[in-house]
Amino acid sequence: MAALKRLADGLQADQPRVDLIVVGGAAMVLLFGARDSTKDVDAFHLDPAARSRVAAAAATVAESLELPSDWLNDAAKGYVHGLSLGAVLVDTPTLRVRTLSVTQLLAMKLSAWRDDLDVEDARRLLQECTGTRAGVWRQVEPHLVPGREMKAQYAFDDLWESEHGPA
Repeated sequence: MAALKRLADGLQADQPRVDLIVVGGAAMVLLFGARDSTKDVDAFHLDPAARSRVAAAAATVAESLELPSDWLNDAAKGYVHGLSLGAVLVDTPTLRVRTLSVTQLLAMKLSAWRDDLDVEDARRLLQECTGTRAGVWRQVEPHLVPGREMKAQYAFDDLWESEHGPA
């Protein structure tokens, strides 16, 4: 959170406010304290014109906090399908940082399903979802990465059963 607040401080007040969407492990840390830390912040801008301003401010933050140069990156944007906005994490005159909805974050984790971190993150996100198995799936499904729907369905089914028992 300190790096994001420094990022806000580094953006020019006379420019339009930047809207940054944080996803992945950083969203899990900031929303739920789901783990101690993450090695980077996966994020993307709602206004691509802000890219150079954010990059310059992020470079300054990296130097001042001794972070890797790519501490703020958009590597996870390939897992974003549609846009369902979630909680606001930072709200300043220069920067608004928010996450995607819990169900969209879950869809991203189910679409990726790479390692134990994805599984544990998905489990935590599922705990935030209310409703029936079919109802939760209907909220997740529109945000799945095209071509990964079957993988995500199997992952969801396994996860649901581990949390709620067989159907």
